[in-house]
Amino acid sequence: MSRHSMGLGGPPSPYEAGPEPADRHSVSRQPAYQALRRSHRRFGVGATAVAVGGFLLYVLLSSFAPDLMNTPVSGHLTVGLALGLGQFVLMGAIVWRYLVHVRTQVTPVVRGLRGLVRHHETTARERAAFEARTAPREEEFRSW
Repeated sequence: MSRHSMGLGGPPSPYEAGPEPADRHSVSRQPAYQALRRSHRRFGVGATAVAVGGFLLYVLLSSFAPDLMNTPVSGHLTVGLALGLGQFVLMGAIVWRYLVHVRTQVTPVVRGLRGLVRHHETTARERAAFEARTAPREEEFRSW
């Protein structure tokens, strides 16, 4: 008996017959899956636009408004240095918002879809076991 069949993890043995894989196309046709993809794509495009926009703004200000960027804020801290450090804050805020998005929007839907896939796999396994029990057996002849 392998670690996989005992529920301890690890890949199944190549000699072990695993459950039939679920029909992934049926899951991809689910409205919940489609909504999940749209939501994830929309968030990704928005987050990318904010990140690239912030960086582009910084570069353009550095190129076309050097007097503004060299304006002292406090001591040796200039507007340009403050905006450069602000890039790290912006990236941190985007990562934090991504984690919140995944926790609240993605994870619940994925858990539901995973349960649906497991249900389909269990149903297929039970159907195969039932068909194996009810199928007529052929006589087996063994060689001497």
